[in-house]
Amino acid sequence: MNISSNKSLSRLAAVQTLFQFDFNEKMKLEELKSINDMQISEIYETIKNINNSMVEFKNLKIDKNWFLVLVNAVFNNKNIIDASLSNFLESDWSLERMDPTLTNILRCAFIEFKNYSNIPTKVVINEYTNIASSFFNKPEVSFVNGVLDKVSHKYRSEN
Repeated sequence: MNISSNKSLSRLAAVQTLFQFDFNEKMKLEELKSINDMQISEIYETIKNINNSMVEFKNLKIDKNWFLVLVNAVFNNKNIIDASLSNFLESDWSLERMDPTLTNILRCAFIEFKNYSNIPTKVVINEYTNIASSFFNKPEVSFVNGVLDKVSHKYRSEN
């Protein structure tokens, strides 16, 4: 894993948080219909404490603003994001049968491609394939890279 900046750690924390929301919903533990800043702040503190205890993140801090941007954008637009992402998947793939971590990696990257054109395409792809590599093996990382490449061609003209 190569998480070397505060923004990179924020992306990882957002993916972790969104995974937890999905997990809770699927396990019928707690289904959030809406989320407020207080809930996100509590989750942020938990994720921050987990990541701060890891040696590789010792000198990094989660950029709370960026974390909130990603989590809120995905949480509040999940259905729209998923419908859009489905267009970039091969016919034998669906978001429903995909690992929730993979899905949330793609969702966060989608937000960056669609809404933050100031972030270079290569940075978005590198950041999220790097996050994927911290959870998955080469086939899944290649899958993320391929989907993000397709998404970038639709939302970015610099390719």
